[in-house]
Parts: sequence; structure tokens; C-alpha cells
Amino acid sequence: MKTISIFLALINSLFAGCLIALDLSYNGIQLGILWWSLLKLSTASLIIIIGIAVWLEAMGMIRPNPILLGSLFLIALGPATIVWALHLALTTGDMEYHMAVYACSLTVQGMASLFGFAEESRKATAS
Repeated sequence: MKTISIFLALINSLFAGCLIALDLSYNGIQLGILWWSLLKLSTASLIIIIGIAVWLEAMGMIRPNPILLGSLFLIALGPATIVWALHLALTTGDMEYHMAVYACSLTVQGMASLFGFAEESRKATAS
């Protein structure tokens, strides 16, 4: 499970970086939509930070406690992104399938991290 989590951390971090670049190149920072841009930029930055933390935890440089909180955040963010994509499709008629796939990837990364931590803790208590 750790391998899946590490791979998805890389993919999700790259996609979050692309979303940051795309948002800044299309909109820039406009005062009218400042709060929405800040929300997207901060969420994408958190996804990148969680991805870096997963890599550092896999190398044994940090403890797994921040990873657990990050995994729960990703598990909550995945369905919220799907709901947002469906809401956008219903209101504007523009279905963004890539966001639904990204949401599933975020959820799977969070679950893989949690299951990987559960496997490690089970091995530690068994020995």
C-alpha cells in the first residue's frame, strides 16, 4: 500500500502544480475572485505538501503522525471535489471529467496511506 501511496503522491503533486500554474496563467490574481483563487491555490499547495510528507515518511525522515492527518484530509477532499465537479456540470453544463478522476486519485492516495500505516502498526505489534 505504501508504494501505491507514494506513486499517487507524485501524480497528485504534479497535477496540483499544474492546477496552480493553470489558475495563475488564466486568471492571475483578480480582486473579484480573490477568495476563490486563494482557496484553490492553498488547497493545491496542501496537496503538494502532503505529497512531500509522504515521500519523507517513506524514507524514514519524519514520523507518520502528519501523514495520518494528511490522509484524512485527502479522503475528505476527494468526495468534496467530486461534488464540486457535479455541481459545476449541473449549473454550467461543463463536465470536468479530469477533476472527477483527480478526486478519485486523492481519495485512493489517502486510503492507501492509512492502510499502509495500519499494516506497519500491525507488524510492529506482532513482533
